Amino acid sequence: MDLGLAGKVALVTGSSRGIGLATALGFANEGAAVALSGRDEAALAKAAAALSATGARIALCPGDVTDPDGAARIVDACVKQLGAIDALVNNVGGSGGGRRVLDSTDDDWRNVLEINLLQTVRMMRLAAPHLAGRAGASIVNVSSISGWTPQLVGSGQYGAAKAALIFDAERWALEFVPQGIRVNTVSPGSILFEGGGWE
Repeated sequence: MDLGLAGKVALVTGSSRGIGLATALGFANEGAAVALSGRDEAALAKAAAALSATGARIALCPGDVTDPDGAARIVDACVKQLGAIDALVNNVGGSGGGRRVLDSTDDDWRNVLEINLLQTVRMMRLAAPHLAGRAGASIVNVSSISGWTPQLVGSGQYGAAKAALIFDAERWALEFVPQGIRVNTVSPGSILFEGGGWE
């Protein structure tokens, strides 16, 4: 299949495993250059080795998207190594803390909102100047079915953070029209992968 991605540059956060790695592989198979990002440099190197058979250009951009300086270094490393950003996939996310309101703390809510929502906004803000004006520029934010279906959510804080990504997708898409950047949110269900929570 030709999705018109040959020669494009995709930055995928949380791309050392799971959905992020599968997404990076999909871009590479379509002929795009891929910037792999994550906190574990050894895991990123292993992911790069897995993508090497595609022949795609691969950049390793280690860093923590929940840290403003770390997030900036990821974007800078991508542009420095691959020359541009045409697509940003905000895949980092996670849950944590008490499952019920009475069991959860303020920090549980802050931490989950940071890893799912705030870092996504940060990465869009950092990448947008590089995406602006590029043909087919796109941002894809990875939410979850938990943002749509309360009965399936593991915790209120996780559901709230993922629902915010869904709610704001149209707002962000309209906001980035002048820069020619599309914004979409996808909401996968439970994913089985090696080392994941459903294994």
